[in-house]
Amino acid sequence: MFPNDRSKSFCLFIKGARTMSNYEIVALCFGIMTGLYLCYQAEKFRKKGNKKRELALKGGTTLTAALLAGYGYSLRPTPAHLMIMIGLFVCAVADVVLDRHFLAGTVAFGLGHICYCAAYLLSAGPGIGSLILFLVMAGLMIILYPKLKQFSAPDSALPYLGYALLISAMLALALPQKTMLLAGAALFVASDCMLLYRMIRKLPSRAYDYICLGAYFLAQFLIAASTLL
Repeated sequence: MFPNDRSKSFCLFIKGARTMSNYEIVALCFGIMTGLYLCYQAEKFRKKGNKKRELALKGGTTLTAALLAGYGYSLRPTPAHLMIMIGLFVCAVADVVLDRHFLAGTVAFGLGHICYCAAYLLSAGPGIGSLILFLVMAGLMIILYPKLKQFSAPDSALPYLGYALLISAMLALALPQKTMLLAGAALFVASDCMLLYRMIRKLPSRAYDYICLGAYFLAQFLIAASTLL
């Protein structure tokens, strides 16, 4: 194919994408994310997997959600949509960093959650329900803090407690948001809880890993899709 033919094909693709409905674009994104996620899991569990390819697939899955949010922001450029887009891009970076350095990855995810919290505050202010939910979750985190200290070194447990309180705030602030955003926030918290439980119990189950990470990527998809639907 000659360069001019490629340019024409690309223009036709863009023109076709513009004729798609938001639901069709969201469905396409879901299909791409599912494909990337399954390829990532397949690469991860290969006996001689390529680590760079594995991380590229992992980060690329969340990056696809970020691009979807970017498209949503281009249609409705609100501050809340901008913060969701930024948060997803930060989480895509965190996906890669987490495998290299767990604490650094946790901090990166924390920055992503701060963006989500800002987006929720810009969209709909918290009510009494959000306050009650945060206090209940914060109380549970403080109660479980001794267990967290057993899991990690005592001098490094505080950052993880801070992260736990941050995701509690993120979920609480999502309470008055649209159902899709609330579902995404709830799945994100559930995925983190499953990940922590798996690390503490040292569960080798591949099925559990699929469910845990599947919930995480579905959460990111729902948060991104909320900018269009």
